[in-house]
Amino acid sequence: MAQSDSQPDFQPNAQPDSQTGEQSPGGGHTHTYAQHPRSTVLVAVVNNPEDLRRVAAEGWYRIPQRRAPRRVAADYLAFYQTGAFRGQEEAQTISYYAATRRYRLLTRREMLPDEADHPRAEDFYFRIEVGPLLRLDKPLPSASLRRITFIHTTLDRLLHSEDVKELFVHDDPFEAFWQTLRANRLRPLANRLADLQPAELQPVDITLRARGGYLGIRWRAQPDDPTVQEVGSAVFGGSVSPAQPSSLLPDARLATTAAAGPPASARREASARRERWELLTITPTQAAHDLEGCLRRIGAALIRLGGSDLNSDLNSDLNR
Repeated sequence: MAQSDSQPDFQPNAQPDSQTGEQSPGGGHTHTYAQHPRSTVLVAVVNNPEDLRRVAAEGWYRIPQRRAPRRVAADYLAFYQTGAFRGQEEAQTISYYAATRRYRLLTRREMLPDEADHPRAEDFYFRIEVGPLLRLDKPLPSASLRRITFIHTTLDRLLHSEDVKELFVHDDPFEAFWQTLRANRLRPLANRLADLQPAELQPVDITLRARGGYLGIRWRAQPDDPTVQEVGSAVFGGSVSPAQPSSLLPDARLATTAAAGPPASARREASARRERWELLTITPTQAAHDLEGCLRRIGAALIRLGGSDLNSDLNSDLNR
């Protein structure tokens, strides 16, 4: 399976330059973060040294689809090392983070073929490919929290907090927006992967099902060009639900080549390209100051896709 931006060995001393965000010589690839302090970060848990070695050496991390947080999309992953690293300075700290590069939805068997007899071999996982590991200036400890799952935060908080508990965003505007959609009789779905260009899947934060396809909402700190509306297809939590093309989208762009990968995933992704997508980007500022305008944009997009499909048979595991 092709890897992207992977490192040959675990390089725990690779650190970003304090001004540019680029790794020091010998640290491999470069990545600039300083001008994007509001970039999003998903803090994930690493329970054993082998998983951390795989992130560093092979460039990917996995999240079980059944236990994934409501949002898996983020600009960066940060890695909380649990007490399994006992005896090491990095135990119960966040010491490393990496930029996300690519998202895929695969079975455990596809990701780890050498463990084909594992009891969860047929379970689906988000495989998140990342760039090289970057080390924080100093480990971020968890002085009081011991049971940590996933935390959505910002790069600015990650780089400047003194304790893991400071990473939590209270009164999260994303959660408020999610509940607003439900209050308006919409059924938001979590963690869909939209196929918007050949051989690449992109996560969307909220999905709304329409009669002629799917509306994906990207929750971003900074706005994209609001006039850009992309159309493609999607993979759904391990199953594919083809939709009929909508005549309301004459300029719809459908991918035609299957993504590289194991045969099962390639067939699934190729089949998923029959799905139609339209994407909108909404920022926390827009939702806070022009909620009605955001809802009007969503309504207009759903109309272009043939209207909201409220009676769909939705996946209850993802409708959280």
